[in-house]
Amino acid sequence: MIYKKEDIKFETISPRAFENLCYDLIIKYGYNDVIWRKGGADDGRDIEAKLGFNNAIKSKQTKWFFECKHYTKGVPPEHLFSKVAWADAENPDFLIIFCSSYISNNARTWLDKISMYKSYEIVVIEGEEIKERLLNYPELVEIYFSNTRYEKLLTDIKDFKIKFNIEPSYELIKEIITNIKPEKLDIHDICFLLVSFHKQYNDFYLRNDRYGDFIPEIIDPLLQFVKNYCLKDDLKIFKNYNDNYDWLDGCGFMFEIENLHYSYKDEYDEEWDIKCLNFNHYVLHLNPKKSQDHWKLADYLLIFYKDVAIEIFYLESYEIRVIKDFKIEDYKKLNIDLGDDFVKDFTDYKFKFCGCL
Repeated sequence: MIYKKEDIKFETISPRAFENLCYDLIIKYGYNDVIWRKGGADDGRDIEAKLGFNNAIKSKQTKWFFECKHYTKGVPPEHLFSKVAWADAENPDFLIIFCSSYISNNARTWLDKISMYKSYEIVVIEGEEIKERLLNYPELVEIYFSNTRYEKLLTDIKDFKIKFNIEPSYELIKEIITNIKPEKLDIHDICFLLVSFHKQYNDFYLRNDRYGDFIPEIIDPLLQFVKNYCLKDDLKIFKNYNDNYDWLDGCGFMFEIENLHYSYKDEYDEEWDIKCLNFNHYVLHLNPKKSQDHWKLADYLLIFYKDVAIEIFYLESYEIRVIKDFKIEDYKKLNIDLGDDFVKDFTDYKFKFCGCL
């Protein structure tokens, strides 16, 4: 998901949740031995952590104290006295004060005066700066501040896919696309939805016999967004496997073309259900020529949409490429080998069975 500072509203979470958020941010920054000192009186530090500095001359493990203040107004100096006193006793290298709002003028003046006499450094990080930092970690914003059930739904189905390899249903995909604007989604969310939709296209299409609710065009807002998106001009990860993959399974126009050639050759049976598709999805077996410990499975999705070709490759993470002003004759620009007869086969397929070129 893509978030803005306005999406981060500290007033919507509890003081304990704010501490938890600060804890998660500290983990993201790579601190070690992180201890969250939950509960108890308002003494000491909320979180303690260590951070190592290493160079060719000297290595040092530094000690950090973090204080988390969840306020809607300015934090007064008297609410920081005990924290500074505890730091004086324990002598950390840094005392960091996270504040969901801001430090009052009196507190700021007091901290400036005492800082020069301390053996440790005092750093204040106020609400607006915390928001800026959180925007670098949209997954944290999603966890703590997502305020719609559809954003939570997207998070859950991605989690289920990763943990249990469970694909989202058509209903779930439709709910998300209908209720979340494409510009709110990051490119990985969009790729996830596009691949999930197209790899299950045949199943979604067949369910129409029972439910009659399958709308292929439901995916068009994402395609239009991608079409206008300025993206890198190649699939760098896929390039590593260009000469070392096999096609295992999939669906799309290539499979329709192949089945028509194989089953009917030049004859067309009107009972044959031609869907006139504009995409092809492959499940790829990577490194089939190598030993089994090098084998991997990946998704490749090719979509022809208006005047662009969209390529998506998934192997642990997504990469996407958009070829502008694409014509069928440009098929060799694609990362996948569609064969020397592709232009003729695809043209015949679109003209004879789809009534268009």
